[in-house]
Amino acid sequence: MWRQAFGILLVLWSLGSVIALGDEQRPNILWISCEDISPHLGCYGDRHAGTPHLDQMASEGILFTHAFSCHGVCAPSRTGIITGMSPITLGANHMRSKVRLPAHVRLFPSLLRDAGYFCTNNSKTDYNLEWKEQDVWDENSSRAHWKHRKRADQPFFAVFNLAMTHESKVWPTGWEAVVRDLPETARQNPAQMEVPPIYPDTAAAREDQARLRDLITVMDQRVGELLRELEDAGESERTIVMFWSDHGDGLPRAKRWTYDSGTRVPLLMRIPERFRQQTGVLQSGVKDERLVSLLDLGPTVLELAGVPRPDHMQGSSLLGESQHAGYRWIYGARDRLDERQDLVRSVRSRQYRYVRNLMPWYPALQHVSYGEQNETMKAMRQMQAAGTLPDSNGQWFRPRAAEELYDLTADPWEQTNLAGQEGLRTVLDEMRAECDRWQESVLDVHVIPEVLLDEEARPYGGVRGAIFTVSDGQVRWKRILEAAKAAARAPEEDSLAAVWDDDRVVYWWNLLGRIHGSKLRESVADFRVALGNSEPAIRLLGAIGLARAGQLDEAAPEIEKALNSTDVFLRQAAIREVDEAGAEICRRFVPEVKNVGKDEYFQRLLDHARTRL
Repeated sequence: MWRQAFGILLVLWSLGSVIALGDEQRPNILWISCEDISPHLGCYGDRHAGTPHLDQMASEGILFTHAFSCHGVCAPSRTGIITGMSPITLGANHMRSKVRLPAHVRLFPSLLRDAGYFCTNNSKTDYNLEWKEQDVWDENSSRAHWKHRKRADQPFFAVFNLAMTHESKVWPTGWEAVVRDLPETARQNPAQMEVPPIYPDTAAAREDQARLRDLITVMDQRVGELLRELEDAGESERTIVMFWSDHGDGLPRAKRWTYDSGTRVPLLMRIPERFRQQTGVLQSGVKDERLVSLLDLGPTVLELAGVPRPDHMQGSSLLGESQHAGYRWIYGARDRLDERQDLVRSVRSRQYRYVRNLMPWYPALQHVSYGEQNETMKAMRQMQAAGTLPDSNGQWFRPRAAEELYDLTADPWEQTNLAGQEGLRTVLDEMRAECDRWQESVLDVHVIPEVLLDEEARPYGGVRGAIFTVSDGQVRWKRILEAAKAAARAPEEDSLAAVWDDDRVVYWWNLLGRIHGSKLRESVADFRVALGNSEPAIRLLGAIGLARAGQLDEAAPEIEKALNSTDVFLRQAAIREVDEAGAEICRRFVPEVKNVGKDEYFQRLLDHARTRL
């Protein structure tokens, strides 16, 4: 009841604030988002860009030089944008989740609607959450448009999501459909393209870079059309326009990753003259060098509309009286991406990036079926198999260090890990501590493995974000994080410390560390004890440990049981562990899989495991 009462008070407060602001100070707000591009625009200095409309927009407003998404892939990034919260707080950082929100968290357009705004979305959502369309948007479809307001004087918040730059459009077949009407003279010559050093300089890489720029040219044309619609309707001088990409390039070691190549994005805002004083942007062509996050977008819109920012939002406004001065640290996170699990946290300052790999036994470029369709990736796989891939590129196919540290001034493509350099020990210690502080402050739910996460959330009505909010939650959270960090160190400094723990999540991490550490065969007795546990996820790890230690027959019943479980997360964990355990274990268990059902990720893992037979 108290939450409902608080919600009513918040709405009344919001309406009062809007009325106090005055209709003349309430701008229309147009969002133009695109998919999967880093700052490859002329206004950012890209010499191959064909982006006259976006360049003009930057000249009339503000260009953010250091804007970052919270994740290098669309769905979790959009979770953060629509809630103003890090998805790791909500338990929504796994790709294609359907997470239940805490009762007090609302998707921010609903607050704008309460304040009288007409809110439309055209048309991607991909929020990774359970939500009701009628609570958030007045219109949400491929035909949604601000023109459909019932009153011409009603302020609007309208979102147009442009998909022509998506990763899949960089593939030759996708590109052809998008650029069909783009004149040859406007297309890029692959021979003249520059290849980032994270890729080998091959024809495939040059062609991908050229195709990506062509897609951006087409996208820019659509931006021009949307801006002309405002102009033709006489709304241009009443509308603040924001342009952004949901994350970086849809290319290997960019999309899905927390490095700059995956999280640094273009962010532009066009501010009409009448809103200059209100926003604090007093001149045109401003280059804003603050470190900012896409989590700030929602709070910025609320600030412009005169709606109070809810306390649960972790982002802050970029404009107006409440605008922040720029962050000292920018954060990123990576968890399960499609069919492959991982757990990475990142902290970035102006000069350095720290990366925490809590599952370092996986390479950066795991086999994610969707991403494998990229031509640059195909060429890299072929060169890797032939032994011709340069080591600077091949490192992404090998297991990682538990920690990474990059000097972004000297090494902007983040290729040389400096975490072991004595001269940077102070920097490493500071950023490691900040990563701890951040994860604890947002109560990072994903330290709990996905295979256990929903079970852990059951006592809280299925709300993952509530797991650590109980009285002893932070104490437990710290224990779990320490267990995860110990497991991450196990490949290099494993010991035979006690494995069993009365906390099942700590126990899970302890077992995982033994499986991937140097004491695998010495841990057979511990794996056998795990087989008798009441938790299926623990029994599965015990069985996988036994299988990897050569005890296939003993492990078989439990692995086969997990492969046929009705629990989708347990089934996926089982086939993933089998696939990653190597050819011998795949030959033993893959032929036993009879029923896949409608589980696409299970099917992808099974298909890859079959290549090992």
